Amino acid sequence: MICCGVLLGLAFARAAHRVLARTNSAPYASPAFAVVGAFGLLVFAPVSGFSVAVSPDWTLAYLIDSQRAPAMAETLCVIVAALTVPLGFLWGATLSVRRRLNSLARRIAILSCGSVALCAALWKRMSVQATYAQFHGDFGVRPIAGTELGYAVLWMLILMGLATTWTLVSLVKLGRKLTND
Repeated sequence: MICCGVLLGLAFARAAHRVLARTNSAPYASPAFAVVGAFGLLVFAPVSGFSVAVSPDWTLAYLIDSQRAPAMAETLCVIVAALTVPLGFLWGATLSVRRRLNSLARRIAILSCGSVALCAALWKRMSVQATYAQFHGDFGVRPIAGTELGYAVLWMLILMGLATTWTLVSLVKLGRKLTND
């Protein structure tokens, strides 16, 4: 989720290029940052929280036993996920303000490649539903397709895709509006 959040933030910084270029204040004081912050808080954090609530072991890719993790760990995961989008935006906004869009595109490409590599490395773990004990004990492991978790992931991906599209379009329209005014 961290890579995804930072990647979304970078993409939002690219989409908000006109807004950031027209605003004379710091990127965190721009109207685009408010939109991105709202996305992180109202979309990305709940999606992350939902996946943690439905299957905490799956969310942690069966790398950590959620039963042994401190109770605060799940809440911390959601908070960190919510912050990754605005932090990724701020990281990309510095380049967008300076009109260094090639460098921003490079960051997006590198992070995208890293995310794809991470997904490929964790594919076996993320394509099944189980608990930590079941996954490591090799019993009770079911393919994610057709399970409650599979439907939840599909639903979350649809919502995330729609919300991301809406946010990108809103940032571009905001930039056009500021340019025309």
